[in-house]
Amino acid sequence: MSRALPQPEGPTPEADRLVRLVLAGETTAFADLIRLYESDVWRIAASLLRDWTSTESLVQQAFIDAYKNLHRYQLGTDFGAWVRAVARNRLRKEYRTLSRDEQRLAAYSEQLAERLRAEEPVHDDTDLYLAALRGCREELPEDEAILLRLRYEKGLSFEAIAARRGLTRPPSSAQSRASGFACGPVSKGK
Repeated sequence: MSRALPQPEGPTPEADRLVRLVLAGETTAFADLIRLYESDVWRIAASLLRDWTSTESLVQQAFIDAYKNLHRYQLGTDFGAWVRAVARNRLRKEYRTLSRDEQRLAAYSEQLAERLRAEEPVHDDTDLYLAALRGCREELPEDEAILLRLRYEKGLSFEAIAARRGLTRPPSSAQSRASGFACGPVSKGK
């Protein structure tokens, strides 16, 4: 059983009218274009993704792409065909990204498996980094060192730290203080 390819619909006067409005600055008219063609774009995405959340995300991104490139649409042609092409291009881009992510994950998994199979223990720099962090903390003023100890050694939330320290400022001030500490780089060559 062979499926017939969809035939171009030809000019789409209503879509062209809306495109003219959007290009003239009446951006709210784009919502009407979305309503007219959302089901077409949804079918393309859903037929390949089969996941509601991914489909919804792709449809939204396809219409964002269409909006950004609306000036490239040729008035008097089939807007539906054009927006479906935009959706297919977005889908191809998402597949390329997913493929790269899967390749990175596969490489990481292989490296991890190699490390686990290794007979020799893997060199772990944890002690070196902890020593460097202790050195940095010792250089901090006492109240800031206490803040770090409460957060990272005791595991207290920023709200709990603020309450314990009697801070009248919101917890975000404790958080920004804790994340703003800096010290020199860690050198391995000693």
